[in-house]
Amino acid sequence: MKVRKTKFSVSKKYYFRIQLEFENEGYKDIGETMFKFAVQQAVKNLCGEIGESFVDVLKYDPLFREAILVTCERFRVQLHGALTLFNCYENKRCAFRIHQISSNLMNLVSDSRRIGLPIKSV
Repeated sequence: MKVRKTKFSVSKKYYFRIQLEFENEGYKDIGETMFKFAVQQAVKNLCGEIGESFVDVLKYDPLFREAILVTCERFRVQLHGALTLFNCYENKRCAFRIHQISSNLMNLVSDSRRIGLPIKSV
């Protein structure tokens, strides 16, 4: 009797914490759909229409225009390049700031640079 083995591999996910900044504060409030469209435009400009399907917005904060994106391991480098090269949204100069990249979502939450420690006066 011949036993057939199959390999099952789960694609590793990578999480990006990014922020969209405009020159001269072009847009004050940008909604989640507009933010996702800007991310898709960045990916489409570099990778074409196929690349758009590999990125998803997990969480978006409209106050700071900051989001957490998720992508698969094999698309991580392309997403990083697309976000870095993006520079114009609706004829307004802008840039994506990539604050953190992690393979574990919990690492994005425990960022020591964002912790506000109380200062006691002596």
